[in-house]
Amino acid sequence: MRTISDKQGLTLKAATRRSVDMAGGGDALQHVTRVRSSYLSKCGSAGEDNADKYLPIDVATEADMEAGSPIILTAMADILGYRVIPVVEGTDLPIAVAQPTHKDLTHLNRELMDVVRTFSDALDDDHVDGREKKEITREIDEAIKALHALQQRIGGAA
Repeated sequence: MRTISDKQGLTLKAATRRSVDMAGGGDALQHVTRVRSSYLSKCGSAGEDNADKYLPIDVATEADMEAGSPIILTAMADILGYRVIPVVEGTDLPIAVAQPTHKDLTHLNRELMDVVRTFSDALDDDHVDGREKKEITREIDEAIKALHALQQRIGGAA
């Protein structure tokens, strides 16, 4: 019997989909990893036929690297009861506290407005379809990344 629950497995698959999407999609990611786009898709699929397919650890690492954010790693850490925090290059210390700048706020504002714009566009026809959900989720992931970066700049939790 497996140790992870079905819900945890679906969490990993959702993180896989988001990471692959943030990495430019399976067609792009396949060129910088050892598996093909079709397998990347199967690993993110919640369908019964692909319930036992997950990204190998090296491919998950590459997906997160290409995504520019530890999406899969964070899902795994959450399942295990841990938190992912970045470290200062060359040390074992969390990222140093730095005062936020107007550039940080401008970047955050742009990312948040992308969420609002994408969501607003999706609501124009009073229905949010699958493609729109994917776009909204991608924009939310990018806004979360910007929020985490700002949080780290002020010495908050990651």
